[in-house]
Amino acid sequence: MVRPKRGDQVPPPPADNEWEIRYATKESLAFTELEKQFPGNTAEAKECLKQSPAVRSDVQKQLRGSLGSRMIGGTQLEQWQYDISSSARLWYCIDRENRIVWLTLAATGHPRATMAKGKRAPRNR
Repeated sequence: MVRPKRGDQVPPPPADNEWEIRYATKESLAFTELEKQFPGNTAEAKECLKQSPAVRSDVQKQLRGSLGSRMIGGTQLEQWQYDISSSARLWYCIDRENRIVWLTLAATGHPRATMAKGKRAPRNR
């Protein structure tokens, strides 16, 4: 099997009226690992992103603050999160003009950037 690289399309290709899904970053290439560990939930996520990537739900939401947007190919795009499991996450940007969903992070554990900074959170020294 050929390993995906940045810019590659996530298979299978989109059908009529579906959004195309592509890998935007090296951190997004772990999507294949999500597919192995959580096949049902990842297939559901992929279908959702192809049909309606910008619909808020219990498992799908736009990130906030500095994580709420990201530069992809010279264009500032909204960045969203899809909860694959209680800890696994998929981040993606929505290019509405070209109908492309750009995967930016596929994490089997909760991304550190979104962890609460409570009393038990490790401190940066």
